[in-house]
Amino acid sequence: MLKIRLLGAQGCGSAIVEAMLVTAKIPYTYEQVDCGADSPTRARLLEVNPLGQVPAVILQDGTVLTESAAIAMYLNDLAPDAKLIPPTDHPQRAHFLRWFVFLVAALYPTWTYGDDPAKWLAGDAKAGKALRAATDEHRKIMLGWINAAADEKGPWFLGKTFSVIDLYFAFMSYWRPGRSWYEANVPRLFAIAEKAAENPKIGKLIEAHMG
Repeated sequence: MLKIRLLGAQGCGSAIVEAMLVTAKIPYTYEQVDCGADSPTRARLLEVNPLGQVPAVILQDGTVLTESAAIAMYLNDLAPDAKLIPPTDHPQRAHFLRWFVFLVAALYPTWTYGDDPAKWLAGDAKAGKALRAATDEHRKIMLGWINAAADEKGPWFLGKTFSVIDLYFAFMSYWRPGRSWYEANVPRLFAIAEKAAENPKIGKLIEAHMG
């Protein structure tokens, strides 16, 4: 039987990958780690991912996969029927690819740098506060762009077609700037998050990781 081990941390992006695994009905085991510099599991995490970040997936042969987009593509190959990624002949394939990569390459790093700004600024608290404020505001602008790109009729980002983008917002909507802001400012993304949470298995993961 296929064995996948997911290293994850409470409230982090690993929850999105766990949702991918659940959606694709791929068996996995879960290993809880803490990304903090003083964590007793820090050495274990660095052994798997030198960036010290989650998610990280260890495959049966020992191969390590990091970066949620890479993991999504791999899982889609394993379980294409789950339709995490639209097939090559799907009319919205290009639209999906553009915004999926934008989401992980442009939007996601705003948390990477804003969550722990002192890490990047040699402990300069004033500069760190400014960095966090700037990345938070830029994130709002980008979320507006993504909201405008979402199908206005829904229920998913691609309209009637579910994709892994929908799973991202099921969890990311709980991160800064938060659910109330989403509902008021990016209603299409908020509706997508709500729709994804209607799946009992996804709702259970949201409760476990974001509650």
